[in-house]
Amino acid sequence: MLVIKKYSNRRLYNTETSNYITQDDIVDLIKNKTPFQITDVDSKKDITSSILMQILLEKQTAGTNLIPEEFLKQIIIFNENNQSADMFGFLSNVLNFANSKNIFTEGFGGIMKFNPFDFQKFFDFPNAKNFTKTQEPTNNADAANIDSLSQQLNELKSQIEKMKKSN
Repeated sequence: MLVIKKYSNRRLYNTETSNYITQDDIVDLIKNKTPFQITDVDSKKDITSSILMQILLEKQTAGTNLIPEEFLKQIIIFNENNQSADMFGFLSNVLNFANSKNIFTEGFGGIMKFNPFDFQKFFDFPNAKNFTKTQEPTNNADAANIDSLSQQLNELKSQIEKMKKSN
């Protein structure tokens, strides 16, 4: 992993090439999928996330609205309610799904291949294996959970049918 040092004068130093780099060079590393970590020289802390946020903020202030205001407000609300881990877990799952379907590189064509019942493939559910047809529930709680999910699915199907009929 490439280590980049950030000095107190805000300069970034690539330890592999022994030269100073810019934020644009960081963007190139991301595009090239080069693993890297940015550490503060004084505190020795990993500040990669902070630098990435700075890059986003500079692009945002340059007129490129990368992140909608409402989304930023929701991040703040989730953080204030100590739910940021839940939100970022959800976003991570969405990102994993999008990457697995090449949505960022090929567009939404790959989404048509999405099987919404293939939980284990796209999401990190600890009990995803309990949702397969061939496996019996391991205990009463699992059976009740499956019954509840089945009922919710039937309700969703009913709602979809009503929506189709109203269109």
